[in-house]
Amino acid sequence: MTQNIKVNDKDKHLFDMLQAEFTLKAGKKITQQELFSRIIEFMGSNKDNFFGELLGLPLPEKDIRKIKALQTDWGVKTEESDIDTTIYGA
Repeated sequence: MTQNIKVNDKDKHLFDMLQAEFTLKAGKKITQQELFSRIIEFMGSNKDNFFGELLGLPLPEKDIRKIKALQTDWGVKTEESDIDTTIYGA
């Protein structure tokens, strides 16, 4: 079963360029349907990298330094069980 999806002109152009690049490198043609299927397969096996990229993970070093700069020592000794109780309850 085939379905249609709407693609904006910029993405369609990039997809066409990817198809042309594959043809040049592989020396054989690939249909757009086959290329799309291969991309989806590839992304399925690289979900962590893909979702991380979409979500901006891992954080850039600059942002990590900003977060670490917010850390301060309150002078209170905290045990792991205290943290668990605070986060998860009794």
